Amino acid sequence: MLFTAGCATVPRKGAGREALSSQTVKIVGKDYLPVTVVAMYYQMKWDWDPIARRVELIKGGDLLAFYVGMEYAVVNRRPEKLSSPVVFYEGAVAIPADFAIDRITKILGPPQATARHPSQLMQKYAFRKVVIDAGHGGMDPGAIGKSGLKEKDVTLDIARRLKEELRDSGIDVVLTRDRDKFVSLSGRTQIANDNDVDFFISIHANANRSRSVRGFEVYYLSNAVDDTARAAEAAENSFLKIDDSSFYVRSTDLEATVWDLVYTENREESIELGKYISRSVDSGTSLNCRGIKGARFYVLKGVQMPAVLIEVGYISNPTEEQCFKSASYRQAVASAIAKGILNYKKVYESTDGFTR
Repeated sequence: MLFTAGCATVPRKGAGREALSSQTVKIVGKDYLPVTVVAMYYQMKWDWDPIARRVELIKGGDLLAFYVGMEYAVVNRRPEKLSSPVVFYEGAVAIPADFAIDRITKILGPPQATARHPSQLMQKYAFRKVVIDAGHGGMDPGAIGKSGLKEKDVTLDIARRLKEELRDSGIDVVLTRDRDKFVSLSGRTQIANDNDVDFFISIHANANRSRSVRGFEVYYLSNAVDDTARAAEAAENSFLKIDDSSFYVRSTDLEATVWDLVYTENREESIELGKYISRSVDSGTSLNCRGIKGARFYVLKGVQMPAVLIEVGYISNPTEEQCFKSASYRQAVASAIAKGILNYKKVYESTDGFTR
């Protein structure tokens, strides 16, 4: 995370507003201001999230969030309409000048005059840190195979191995649990949302009434469109013993619209990551890859960054259950997942988030 703050001289009345107005640029016929300029004049810190394409401006207890491509800002947790969308401009994020000058002045007071030249907020895309969520745990065993193997044990072991693989490649990893303990849904999502991570990856093992069903699947947050996805969704969510009403109860339709847009953008990143993971597992293991699918998993719905849920196989299938008992097999699965993540990271960073 990178923070910068502007410093100011003592200005004459109105000088700051005039100085800030002089920094506007025309983009498609509209007046904009680079976020770094705004941060400097209002003496704010800023934080850029390249995965969510979100920039935050922070001062005291006030927080303003802007999403590239959106015509909304979130001001102290409340959405507000912008006159035009947030854009990239010459390597920097830029916001509508009327909002930057008029609205922010009402929140923080007038901007300050300064002779300091701002550095630009570089369009730097980096895959730095992930949360790996080992599904289930403690009093929640998850699915149980015919011979008694528990999903919670398989997911924890693979999560630990995946953590080591990624850490060896320079990615910081946070585990939602590092031992056999129960972690609530809100606890898992809180860990992800509080740790400034770029992705959330949840590890699970599937089950089916038909013991012949087998294979590897990757899910992203969306409505389930086939029977397999609906069955996986129902099975995983049933262990949580919670209902949909516990998530994001919003007071306005506008706020709901903002979050829908955020999830839509995150979904695109989630699907891309899912593709790389699926390809890697397909080429690096003997697992039958069943593709990338959408489902409304509660554990994905709670996080505020791109996220995937990986079903590493069917513990209900006798052959796959036996495979999961092998440490070398679990290592092979973890290595293949890690390779997919690292392949995604390489392309993502080299193409500025797939924008080039």
